[in-house]
Amino acid sequence: MKLKTLIKKNKIAAKLAYGFREKRNARRISKYQKLPIDSNKVLLYRADGGYGDNPRAIADYLRKNRPELQLVWACGGKQYFSSVPSGLKTVVFESEEYFKELATAGAWVCSSTLPYGTKKRDGQLYVQTWHGDKFLKKIANDAVADVEAYKKGMASRKFCEPKLCDYFLTGCEWFVPIAASAFGYKGAFLRHGMPRNDCLAELDPEKCAQIRKNLEIDPDVKVLIYAPTFRDYENSRDAVSTNIDLAKILEVLEEKYGQKWICLLRAHDGKALTINHEEVRDVRFRDVTTYPDMADLLMISDMLISDYSSCGADFAITGKMVLMYQDDFKQYTTKGRTLYFSQQESPYFTAYNMEEAVEIIRRVTEDEIKENAKKILDFYDSFESGRASEEVSKVILDALDRLK
Repeated sequence: MKLKTLIKKNKIAAKLAYGFREKRNARRISKYQKLPIDSNKVLLYRADGGYGDNPRAIADYLRKNRPELQLVWACGGKQYFSSVPSGLKTVVFESEEYFKELATAGAWVCSSTLPYGTKKRDGQLYVQTWHGDKFLKKIANDAVADVEAYKKGMASRKFCEPKLCDYFLTGCEWFVPIAASAFGYKGAFLRHGMPRNDCLAELDPEKCAQIRKNLEIDPDVKVLIYAPTFRDYENSRDAVSTNIDLAKILEVLEEKYGQKWICLLRAHDGKALTINHEEVRDVRFRDVTTYPDMADLLMISDMLISDYSSCGADFAITGKMVLMYQDDFKQYTTKGRTLYFSQQESPYFTAYNMEEAVEIIRRVTEDEIKENAKKILDFYDSFESGRASEEVSKVILDALDRLK
């Protein structure tokens, strides 16, 4: 078990670790706050994985429309640097170079909370995008009562966002009270959608074709993506195990649609995915866990199967089929996390075993699929505009202009 996991499971160790981290961060940031703020610099941070998620969508817009800006990409390790486009500076999160860039950038864009001890200067802008807004499972402080190990680790954790954040992004009204309960944030919101979802609101055929080509997927092949989330109650987040029979599901889909199907396997944020069926070793299955951006994969998919992940609501924007497969529902909601709502009262197509999954796939019509996708978005009071990257970038650029 990793040292970080052990520390989180011990309340005293977690308290000491968070206290040390807070003082260290405050000291290192203060050292560089003597330098001038650069009104031409934006720091973007993604905790796990490579160049992706909401910060990527914003960075892509800024690269295209304001190429003179200096964009700095911070991520969890050097192993992710290769996914970052040339022209962006890369730094490792909480490295000495990271603190220098943080202290001098005119704007910050982050998809994960920043550690306590982070200090922001007058004039700097902090936009928190988070990595989802239409959840099933509880997050942050809302999840503390659910998971004992999580509770111990969170007991000493504080969020700097209520004090430092200028805006949280959201693509649905449902998220607003969640931000308050989960993070203690009661500030301003930018209600234009999740930037990473802009590409799902209006699919670009040429971009989809290029992604499929890069992944060596034939144009006439249908794509199922299986993307479960992690399990808190397992020894680590390094693997997700499931008994779903994806080979059987592909068989049912091919029978229903009269076309060839393949399945993309996507574990949560670069972790591993263990499937307990030998059939997935055949050529119809592609492990895309290390692919940098989930949005690309959703763009080219014709159906999504997940479990408790917010990617289901994201995919509903396309109007295509979303199926939640929850064969460990009791275990997940008693040993892991409870949900924000009763699954039975939600609009999701939900299966608790293979028989139910097969029955749902065979039964639903295309009209029912489209109507269900709309119901999912309505359930969250979604207002994805397809222009979130543009609208957020305007706010960032206005803030940078005020620094000049």
